[in-house]
Amino acid sequence: MDDPISLIVRSLESIIDGNDLSSLEETGIKHVNQLSPRGSYLRRPMALVDDFHINAEVRGIFDYYRNIYEQFYPQISATTLVGAYVTGQGTVVTRNGLLIEESAIEYLAHRQVPEGFCQGQADRTFAFAHSPSTLVEAPCILVKRPWYRNYGHWLVDNATILAHFSQQIEADQLTIVVGANESQIQRNIVQETINIICPGTNVIEMPDNVTWRFSNLLYVTPLHRPPMIKWPPAMIKLKAAFVENRVKINHGERLYLSRADVKTRTLANEDALKDLLDQFGFRTVFTSGMSLTEQAQLLSSAEVVMGVKGAALANLVFCQPEATAICLSPGDFIDPFFWDVAGQIGMTYAEIFGRVVTNHAVGRNDFVIEPEHLERALTTLLG
Repeated sequence: MDDPISLIVRSLESIIDGNDLSSLEETGIKHVNQLSPRGSYLRRPMALVDDFHINAEVRGIFDYYRNIYEQFYPQISATTLVGAYVTGQGTVVTRNGLLIEESAIEYLAHRQVPEGFCQGQADRTFAFAHSPSTLVEAPCILVKRPWYRNYGHWLVDNATILAHFSQQIEADQLTIVVGANESQIQRNIVQETINIICPGTNVIEMPDNVTWRFSNLLYVTPLHRPPMIKWPPAMIKLKAAFVENRVKINHGERLYLSRADVKTRTLANEDALKDLLDQFGFRTVFTSGMSLTEQAQLLSSAEVVMGVKGAALANLVFCQPEATAICLSPGDFIDPFFWDVAGQIGMTYAEIFGRVVTNHAVGRNDFVIEPEHLERALTTLLG
């Protein structure tokens, strides 16, 4: 099928389970490696929550999330596809026109059209926005997921794939397909990750506004599914790639990860909290100019890590279980992303919600944390 017109959404699990060998060959499924059957893992409960400023319309959702201590996840597999198409931010289509649901779940779960497509004539059907233009003949592994331009999503969505498949990438001489970052800083982070985990590997940067066809593509179902699933075995391998096993906590090293150099979701009264941060021994750090290795090493020995909810806190994956994480959040942004990172490690985790002071989209608002709220929380957690 040179130019699929009507692309039907199907989960990869249903394609595999519902077809015989001849049907799988038509789909282009060459080999399926089940990494894990459906399973679960535990996360440590939140140690402290100051929810006074959580917006009323999302309070019920937050209360639901905060009580999920055992996290169930679907089957995870790595599938070799022949003649598959890739477009947008890593959406995969089989050679006979089945859009693999898992590859675009972040869009489809919210009834959005995945990037790289336009809506089809029937429900849950789509068409390519860009006609297939390039055939990639080298065997490849897809390391491109939605929001890959974000440092945190690069770590948990993509670097985890590299860490888990590093030996196979080397043995099979797979070319790594990543997104084409416009930011040189993020391009450097991606290249650094690959150089450390899979040194010497060929890399292709794929833009979002094209559709490419792959002769032989290894596709991994998501190791992270928002908002609550991050597959622990891959997270552990990612940490091991950057942090030595015997790193010890530096008691007294308390880090405050500032977002004052970022334009969105800033702590508007950060300057007013400086004396309080000094009182509790926090050192202010800006991670935006640091390499991935530097960030991993910094957090791996920290006793306490506190920061505004944002990509830098994804570095909690490098922390030790006995460390403490404190997340400062605007009251409209209840995403439990960082609790899942810290909770599955076994860290002490706290979240303090502040009063929103701007009127932007959810997750982009500035906010304030009253000094008395922060002092009460720090005294409770740190003494």
